[in-house]
Amino acid sequence: MRKHACGWIAAVMFGLVVTAGLGSAILAQASGAQQPFVDKLVLVDTVQPVSAAQLQRALAQANSDGAQALLIELDTPGGLLDSMRTMVGAILSSRVPVIVYVSPAGSRAGSAGFYLMESADVAAMAPGTNAGAAHVVAEFGKIDETMSQKIENDAEAFLRSYVAKRGRNLDAALAAAASSHSYSAEEALDQHLIDVVADSDSALLARLDGRTITRLDGSKMVLHVGGARIAPLDASLRERLLD
Repeated sequence: MRKHACGWIAAVMFGLVVTAGLGSAILAQASGAQQPFVDKLVLVDTVQPVSAAQLQRALAQANSDGAQALLIELDTPGGLLDSMRTMVGAILSSRVPVIVYVSPAGSRAGSAGFYLMESADVAAMAPGTNAGAAHVVAEFGKIDETMSQKIENDAEAFLRSYVAKRGRNLDAALAAAASSHSYSAEEALDQHLIDVVADSDSALLARLDGRTITRLDGSKMVLHVGGARIAPLDASLRERLLD
């Protein structure tokens, strides 16, 4: 009788342990499901139609999958004016906040990349990076002075249309566009061209957690990105082949 009782007790205890284990696993899964996440796109490329399509795809996914933000790690020497305008327009119209982060050390947001950085809800740079030199130049050969002036004025007006609304230093931004001025990360922060200098993704998100940002339409939003899981968005096979 005693053996049967001991066996029954052991079975009950085992059942409790299994149940507790299942409960812990379910709670862990629920906790993981509730953990905020940030989609991340790495753009180490010239600004051109393929990179524009890649950015638009990433923004579409971030706007539909519940991400707290889209983090764009940027390193570019610049690129095509039309592609830049397409990319900036996509960033400005995004429902999900966009963070452009010039990183890692040695990277740059040159020329068209400077326009992308300034268009973001949050502009950030890593130590040892630079941004600017955004004067428009002809892709092939020389163009006449009148046409050159028209293109430059158009590009500068485009920059003016959103830089001040992002709360950044318009004069310093225009200096990059009109006279190819370039800034280190620390100089860009001092000139209010960027919002944060951080040396890693996690440090950047920690600095931004709880920060109130102003969207392009003037509405306010609080970022909840501290400790967020970072979900990489890889280039598609088609994008890799075209690139």
